[in-house]
Amino acid sequence: MYQLHWIRRKVAAVAVVVGLVFTGALASGPSALATDPDDAPPGYAGPLSGCPGTLTYVVYLRNAAGTSLGSALHVWYSSASGGTYCAMTFDNLASSHHMEVVVRRGDWQTWWYDSGTYNTYAGAIAVYGAASKCVYFFGRVTVSGVNYEVRLKTLLCP
Repeated sequence: MYQLHWIRRKVAAVAVVVGLVFTGALASGPSALATDPDDAPPGYAGPLSGCPGTLTYVVYLRNAAGTSLGSALHVWYSSASGGTYCAMTFDNLASSHHMEVVVRRGDWQTWWYDSGTYNTYAGAIAVYGAASKCVYFFGRVTVSGVNYEVRLKTLLCP
């Protein structure tokens, strides 16, 4: 029993260190990062200047306490190209903030993103050939060191 408790504490400590290193890497990186389209799997596009299709979801980002500042993840859908989902994270607050939008089609091995310091939005990131696929979305806005975020997935996801 003692050894199991010790292992859990070590795993938790490693997770905290990895989280701090990852956060530090993001904080010290350039002001904008995006997935390299040359490395993307088939069906990825972005960042784009806007999203095609019909606005399907608007989900407000919230901090750990459940508070929202009005920032939101917007997701569009179009039946074109075998079903296209497109996502953007919007922030209607004054001045620029760190924002990101992240997507992953269920048959991909990695997440694709647009992340940086923006005035209005991050994205757009599109996923083609997704009519019969699970698609995951993530949006985040960081204001004064506080993360406001949301996760969303299509109905085809487990």
